[in-house]
Amino acid sequence: MDIKDNISPAVWLASREAGHDVAPNDPAAVSLRALLDDADARFTESPRMIANRAVQVQAMLAERGVKESAREVIEGLVSIGHVGERAGFGETCQHYVNARAASGSRVAALEALRRQPLPPPSGSEER
Repeated sequence: MDIKDNISPAVWLASREAGHDVAPNDPAAVSLRALLDDADARFTESPRMIANRAVQVQAMLAERGVKESAREVIEGLVSIGHVGERAGFGETCQHYVNARAASGSRVAALEALRRQPLPPPSGSEER
């Protein structure tokens, strides 16, 4: 998804999940909008960047034979982030991919990240 795209990140992700375009009021888009709002309260990046990064993580994991949707990536990282923490989502994603590679388990990777403060953003992040 490009920054100039007019489609909302939630509709874009829901459409990717469904394999076809969905309407903004589609239940999947509505639930993803709420999830992205939760992520936005915890991380510095915008919902658009969070959606893009989650799709990148999905692809990185798939290259390693791990099937995890972008939604599951966001849900997992939201579950370990604290409201107002303002951690870097991109940096947290990288730590998550590394933890997944080391442990092989989604639960173990999230637990490992939960035991330490999430990484701050590395620099200027698009909002």
